[in-house]
Amino acid sequence: MLDNLRNFGRSWIAKILLGILIVSVAGFGIPSVFLDLNANTVARVGDQNISVRDFSRIYNAQLNQFAQQTGQMPTGEQAMAFGLPGAALNRLANDAALAQLAQQLDLGASDAKLAELVRQDPAFAGALGTFDRESFVSVLRQAGYSETEYLNLQRRTAMREQIGTMFESIALPEVALDIANAYANDRRTVDYVTLNPVLYAVTEEPSEEELTSFFEENQDRFRTEEMRRVRLLPLTPSALAENIEISDEAVEAEYERMRDRYATVERRAIVQVPLASDADVQLFERGAADGRNFEDLVAEAGLEGAVIDLGMRTRAAMTDPTLADAAFGLSEGDFTVIQGPTGRRAVWVSEVEPAGTQPLEAVRDEITQDLALDEARDLYLDAYDAIEEARAAFLPIDDVAAQYGLNVYELELTRDGDALAEVEELPDGAASQVTQSVFTASEEANITPAITLGADETVFFDLLEVTPARDKTLDEARNEAVAAWQELQSDLNMTETAEDMVSQLDAGSDIYALATEQGLVPQASQPFGRQGTEDGTIGPDVARSAFMGPEGHAGYATTPNGDVVVFQVTDVIEAAPDSQSNVAQTVAQGFPDTVSAGFVAGLRADLPTRVNQDALNALLGLE
Repeated sequence: MLDNLRNFGRSWIAKILLGILIVSVAGFGIPSVFLDLNANTVARVGDQNISVRDFSRIYNAQLNQFAQQTGQMPTGEQAMAFGLPGAALNRLANDAALAQLAQQLDLGASDAKLAELVRQDPAFAGALGTFDRESFVSVLRQAGYSETEYLNLQRRTAMREQIGTMFESIALPEVALDIANAYANDRRTVDYVTLNPVLYAVTEEPSEEELTSFFEENQDRFRTEEMRRVRLLPLTPSALAENIEISDEAVEAEYERMRDRYATVERRAIVQVPLASDADVQLFERGAADGRNFEDLVAEAGLEGAVIDLGMRTRAAMTDPTLADAAFGLSEGDFTVIQGPTGRRAVWVSEVEPAGTQPLEAVRDEITQDLALDEARDLYLDAYDAIEEARAAFLPIDDVAAQYGLNVYELELTRDGDALAEVEELPDGAASQVTQSVFTASEEANITPAITLGADETVFFDLLEVTPARDKTLDEARNEAVAAWQELQSDLNMTETAEDMVSQLDAGSDIYALATEQGLVPQASQPFGRQGTEDGTIGPDVARSAFMGPEGHAGYATTPNGDVVVFQVTDVIEAAPDSQSNVAQTVAQGFPDTVSAGFVAGLRADLPTRVNQDALNALLGLE
């Protein structure tokens, strides 16, 4: 029977039936078997596969780097938004394109060369500084590579490096260097005049037709802000503490308990003066023995400019033991002569604050506040629960607020949050968070969520009314619209004047004569580059316009503060051929990389690229 089947399989009838079967099945899924990417392949560039394992290594390294820089590990959606998967895939696709070219060129590295590269890698060195097999295996295990994977990776790297060497000797063409040098070092000088906005200001009001037309064309400039009327109840320990009374007995008991906290260390006001000569040393030594005044001796020696006042110091704050021993061994008002690192010096103690304990009255307010805050922190959770219960029962929070001595504020709040300035209980920097929470709250919510500012800082609020932003009517915005129309007309007047002056300059007129006609004073600039003069007289806007033409070129530019500068180029100073240019240096250094990147992009364009989107989504956690 088997012989019969084999004989039938050789017949032309069996071959026709087999062909029909293949064609039939192909229409129902054969392409997915032979052509689609399998689950272990993320993408294919030409005939090179990018494996899930390789992609995971690169992608996870990027995630870790992102987390180190930002302090948080991104989700799959965030990683997609920041372009991390695309960057990893693009890097691997470039490597795959180079690997395919290397195979076509029969490039590679021998096993002996690979072994040499591995032995020379310092990452695999042992205690003696030479290659260590155990270190090699340990490092690969930690990096997630098998020995075969690592050697294959090094082989592919060697192949790519051989291709990369052909770009190392590529130099930027001399003409490109000249262009970059000229861009950085060419200079211009101009004669210029700044139009005075006062001379072109429009003060007359528009007609009703003009104002209506302007208002309708610029309606988006005349809108009200969204406003939310809210009732705010800040709950913080400091707010609760305002109404907590602390008895004198409690304050006195706390003072006795914390007496050591209020102890003061002896401090001394120390002054020293270097004694440069033996005569000065003898003068101060005799003066100390005779009980003379330190300041009189300083004046007599003419050392007023050499006096060094160290201020009030504790012994612990002194870094010079010799100086500390001398200063804290003197009585108030006394001085002595000691040896210093650079010679003799006189040391004077002008004032002594003895060690002791601050009196109760000096620290009463501090103790009272601390005790009140301690009680307030204990009371915080009770107040929080009482407020939440009242809100859950749709009861007014005023009664609870009054019970705990808290203030309730009713405010009309806009997105700038300025109205929150009157809420004294808000911690510093909390206004923006409160404003954001108020404006993200739903109008339909029965209970708005509390705003947590810290471990024991909360703001409760009720949203009373929402007034949405809307277009203003002309009657509402008339004064604002008139002012905007006048400003626009003033700008148009200046622009028209500038354009007219430029036209006359192009026709051969003299800028000084034109300036005189306008009642303006022309000026001549210093040479400047594309960023303008260092003193800002010629700004970047004017400089860019000046560099748009040759000598004689006229133009105008509007500065950031709204002035209009009309200019004419009077001189073009070309860069010296041997001048230094950071632009040229940067372009020259990056030129081989630019060419290499273009070469790889060309390879990629000639190779079909397919991405296994299902595998990629699974790796990114997007399924």
